[in-house]
Amino acid sequence: MSNKEYKCFELKVEDHVANLVLTRPNELNTMSRDFWVELGGILEDINRDSDVRVVVMSSTGKHFCAGMDLNAFSNGVENIPDDKKPDHARVGEALYRVAKELQEYITTLEKIRVPVIAAIQGGCIGGAVDMVTACDIRLASDDAFFCIQEVNIGMAADVGTLQRLPKIIPDSKMREMAYTGRRMFADEAKEAGLISDKFESHEELLNAANKLAKEIASKSPVAIYGLKAVMNYSRDHNVQDSLEYNALWSGAMLSQKDMAEQMTANMEKREASFNELVKVRKFNESDS
Repeated sequence: MSNKEYKCFELKVEDHVANLVLTRPNELNTMSRDFWVELGGILEDINRDSDVRVVVMSSTGKHFCAGMDLNAFSNGVENIPDDKKPDHARVGEALYRVAKELQEYITTLEKIRVPVIAAIQGGCIGGAVDMVTACDIRLASDDAFFCIQEVNIGMAADVGTLQRLPKIIPDSKMREMAYTGRRMFADEAKEAGLISDKFESHEELLNAANKLAKEIASKSPVAIYGLKAVMNYSRDHNVQDSLEYNALWSGAMLSQKDMAEQMTANMEKREASFNELVKVRKFNESDS
């Protein structure tokens, strides 16, 4: 998986940690068509790779990501003669399908079995806010800022920010950001709970993110998967339904072997060693 070449990303896997890096700093790492296609494929590969236990998503250049590359998403309708243009309902239906597709790419960050840590420097703008709010943990450098940019270009955010951000920060603050399009800088983001911690430099940020990832990767991969699944479910459901889901998950996937290994390692004052999860191949993947 780590040997593939991408236009918008670099992916390296080492010691159970997948470092996924946005690599178009000259374009402010904007979300082009290639970005979305590659992101979906990479996340699917990560989810199937039993060696990966944590993802660190970071970036290059001055800004983490300047959001959607709007030029890449022209629907071409403006170039069609007026007498041949589809009616408003058909144009709207097509835009609906595009929005749903982009939403699903972002939601995949939540759906994959491993935690995703976002390490954010500089600007995290528009669609990038959609993306990092779907990550499990967010860390930032002191120069980071967050902006729900869509209102500044005359539209409402539609790929996940308005649904996820109020589950992370106070609703009033989220609405203020959405209505004004103002920037939330790192100090305020930490105070509001959008980020867990902030660091003086990009280098310190990356070191902290990878240190945290290695600590998570040292835990039972079955337990970590269960934690992510149960916490995500509980966020979106009531207490009783969430308790039922938690009990069913434990009944199905509680690993006595991993529990015994962790307790033995604790008594022997050593790092625990856990077996990898079973690799699940794609249906079109050969045996070779």
